[in-house]
Amino acid sequence: MSAARLRILPISATLLALASSPCWAAGKLLVDLSEEEIAITTGFTGTELLLFGAKEERGDVVVVLSGPARDAVVRRRERVAGVWVNGASVVFRGVPVYYRVASNRPLKEIAPPEILSANGITEGTLDLAGTTDVPAAQRVPFQDGLIRNRTRQGLYGYDPSGVAIQGDLLFRTTATFPANVPTGPYSVNVYLFDRGKLAAHRESTLVVRKVGLGADVFNFAHRQSTLYGVIAIVVAVFAGWLAGVVFRR
Repeated sequence: MSAARLRILPISATLLALASSPCWAAGKLLVDLSEEEIAITTGFTGTELLLFGAKEERGDVVVVLSGPARDAVVRRRERVAGVWVNGASVVFRGVPVYYRVASNRPLKEIAPPEILSANGITEGTLDLAGTTDVPAAQRVPFQDGLIRNRTRQGLYGYDPSGVAIQGDLLFRTTATFPANVPTGPYSVNVYLFDRGKLAAHRESTLVVRKVGLGADVFNFAHRQSTLYGVIAIVVAVFAGWLAGVVFRR
């Protein structure tokens, strides 16, 4: 389904999809995704995913998409004798490469900070205190740098008006995945808050994976790394030889 079609999906079609598809759960929250898997092909330039659902009562909706969890090394660039070199570094363990939050209004108007934090909800910034043993005074500049870089890459973000609620019961939001989105499992969490308190929570998994020729090359490079390296060297030598022959002519 194209992004354009997702953007113009009418409410009647949303209700039909909710009624006919296997949703995550019934009860106070009924939620579904337009796709349960994102396939990355050779020409992948990014995509959009529609999350839609219904709730039985009034309240605020917060959607959090995150994953996959990987270690991140952040290095400080230092100028030594007029040359930029890598200086001190901090390793953050198990940090989601992708983290986006969307809500129907600003988080500070939905629930107290302690309730949001207890459910892992922040304004697209994350608290990485528990991912490293480095003291806060040394950690914060590296943490800010990591968040700043991933926000610039389109991997982190927060949209306080990204969830549209219609008729007090239906809601929908669109999540953007850039071309550089990493493969792996993603968690999709939907929260319903009622007057500052958590009323319902639903969680599911979204998978991002490579398909086609790109996936074959990627898998071969990781499963047969030695052979892949030899082939890469042979190809590079042949390309250099061929270029020399062409230019001599």
